[in-house]
Amino acid sequence: MDLQEASDRYTSAMAHCVNLVEVHRSHGGPSQGRRDQEVSINRAVIVMTVAAWQAAIQDMTLSALEAGRPVGESPLSPQTYDVIIGRTHKELSDFSTPNAENTRKLLQSVGFDPRPHWTWKQMGGQGVGRIDLEPHDVESRMRDWLRLRHDIAHGHDQLTQVRVLEAVRQKDKPQQGWSPSIRLKDAEACMAFFRRVSRLTALALGSHLGTTAGRWV
Repeated sequence: MDLQEASDRYTSAMAHCVNLVEVHRSHGGPSQGRRDQEVSINRAVIVMTVAAWQAAIQDMTLSALEAGRPVGESPLSPQTYDVIIGRTHKELSDFSTPNAENTRKLLQSVGFDPRPHWTWKQMGGQGVGRIDLEPHDVESRMRDWLRLRHDIAHGHDQLTQVRVLEAVRQKDKPQQGWSPSIRLKDAEACMAFFRRVSRLTALALGSHLGTTAGRWV
């Protein structure tokens, strides 16, 4: 496993999300209003996007482990190296909640901290202009998407009122017990967010390892 292979696997996983978005766009036709089948597609996109992010972090960690494997005249034997990295392999197998904290912990186990690289500029919405996202903003948004993934995967009747959802941002005072909808814009925002974090993480890791990061799209 290297970062090029990791990027290829991530691109393949995200292609399914892209396909679901296209199915959504072609399914409803010109009619307006909420359509339950399309809402299910939006939910599936979020679950699959988070799953692709989780797999990408695992693959990046494997890439770092492979890059550190001793070769040639290294005083460290491959057998000793395998013993040393045994703990990281255990953490890899236990990596089921890919929030910011767990992601940092896993990548820090191979000597790399992605958090300083989680910053970028993007449009902040109508009338807002461009905004700066800092690491704490990224952590907060990731927490929200993971919360939604949990709600969807566990079949909760009501979704958590998190700010990453357009319906929540548009509602002045969300009422207790109100469940927000997941719109196509939300599904696409989820994809864009994790694509950006994945790319920044991979590029920084590639620089850290002195290797090509691959093409993360």
